[in-house]
Amino acid sequence: MIRSKKRVLTNFGRNCAAQSVCIRPDNEKELVTYLQQKDPGQFLARGSGLSYNDSCLNKDNLMIDMSRFNHLLSFDSSSGIAICQGKTTFKDLFSLHPDFIPPIIPGTIHATLAGGIAHDVHGKNNAHAGSLGQHILWIDLLLNGRTIRCSREENSDLFYATIAGLGLTGIILRLALRLKKATRFVQVETTSFQNIQSLLTNMASHELNHDYQVAWLDLLNPEPRALLSVANHCAPAKLNKPKHFTVPRIPFNLIHAWNMRLFNTLFFTHSKKSRKVELQQFNNPLDKVNNWSRLYGRKGLVQFQALFDKDNALLIIEQLINSIKINQATPALAVLKLFIRPGEGLLSFCKPGFTFAIDFPNNQHTHTAILAMNQIITKAGGRVYLAKDLFLTPEQFLIMYEKQDEFRTVLTHYECSMHSDLARRLRIKQ
Repeated sequence: MIRSKKRVLTNFGRNCAAQSVCIRPDNEKELVTYLQQKDPGQFLARGSGLSYNDSCLNKDNLMIDMSRFNHLLSFDSSSGIAICQGKTTFKDLFSLHPDFIPPIIPGTIHATLAGGIAHDVHGKNNAHAGSLGQHILWIDLLLNGRTIRCSREENSDLFYATIAGLGLTGIILRLALRLKKATRFVQVETTSFQNIQSLLTNMASHELNHDYQVAWLDLLNPEPRALLSVANHCAPAKLNKPKHFTVPRIPFNLIHAWNMRLFNTLFFTHSKKSRKVELQQFNNPLDKVNNWSRLYGRKGLVQFQALFDKDNALLIIEQLINSIKINQATPALAVLKLFIRPGEGLLSFCKPGFTFAIDFPNNQHTHTAILAMNQIITKAGGRVYLAKDLFLTPEQFLIMYEKQDEFRTVLTHYECSMHSDLARRLRIKQ
C-alpha cells in the first residue's frame, strides 16, 4: 500500500512553493492500482521539479513523485533508438553508448525526459535539431487507469498535445526517442560584439554553419555588449576534468548590480577566443556548480524567456532593456539564441525568431519589470516560454499560443484529470 505524506514543494528557482499530498509508487502496477482504487482528484506527476515556475506545483492536491520510474529499458545502436521511463534524465542518456548523445540538451542535464517532453525543451542547436518533441517516436501515456500508446501515426492528437503539454494530458510512463551519433567534444570559437545590431546580423547569417550557437549579453554595461560562441563537434581529446562546486544554503542574496558588473567585466575580458571542451562543459556550464540557485538567497531567482520575430529583434530587445532599467531590476545573466525550426506540440514555444532569456533576483523590481516585458512581447506578437513564466495573464496566453483551443479540446475529449498551479493561473484548466 502506498503511503501519502504532506510536503511543501518548490521549483528550481525557489521563487514559489506549494503544499501537496505526495505519493511515491515503486512501479507501474502499483501506480495504476492506486489510481484505480482511490479518487486522486486534481493530481500531477512530478519528476525532478526543475521548472522555473509553477508548472511543477499542484497546491493542496495530489502530487505523484515519479522518482522510481527512471530506468533505461533498451538501446539499439544500429538505429540510435532508446526506450526508457519518463523519469530518466538527459544525463542518463550519456551512459547508453559512447558514440551517441541526446539530440537536444536543455540548460541542465539533470532534467527528466518526461519534463523535457512536457515543455518541448530546446538547446543551442535548434537550426539543425529543432526541439525535443521532433525526436520522440512514441509515448506510453497513463490516462484514466489505462496506458495509451501515442505517436504521429497512432492517437496523434494526444501525441501532439502531450509534446509541450505541461504534463496535463497524462502520466508519461515510457517513451522512445532517437539519439544523435556524435562525439562528446566541441571546438568553440568566441567573438565579442560591442553592439546588439552587429550581433543579431552575425547570428542570423551563420546559424546553419555551426552545430551550436549561443550569445551572452552584458546588460549592466552602459552600452550592452555580447559574446557569441559557436561550436562544432570535433575529435575526442584528453582534457582536464572541470572542477565541481557546491553552493551552501545562503540566507541572503549574493546577486547585486555591482558584483555582477565586476563578474561580467572579468568574463568578457578573459573568455578564450578558441578552445576545445567537452560538450557538457560548453552546453551546461552551470551544472558544474551544484545548487547554484542558492546564490540568490531564500527568495530565489526568476527567469524571463521570450521569443520574438527576428526582423524586429533589435527594437524589441531595446524595449526590454529599457523596461529593466526603468524598473531598476538586476539582469544577472542574459542569453540570446536563434530559432529556425518550430516545435511540433500544440503549445510548443519554438518557432522562427530570437529567444532572449534573463535571470533576475526574485524581488519586486523584477516582478514589475517582467510584467511590463510580458506586455511588450504580447504587443510584438511573440511568446513567453511556459516553462519559465510566472506572470502571464490568461488573456496574454490566449494571444501568444494560437493552438490553445485545440489543446483544450484534446484535454476534454480524453477527460484528462491532470492539473497544476500554472494551468489554473492561465485558466487552461479550472
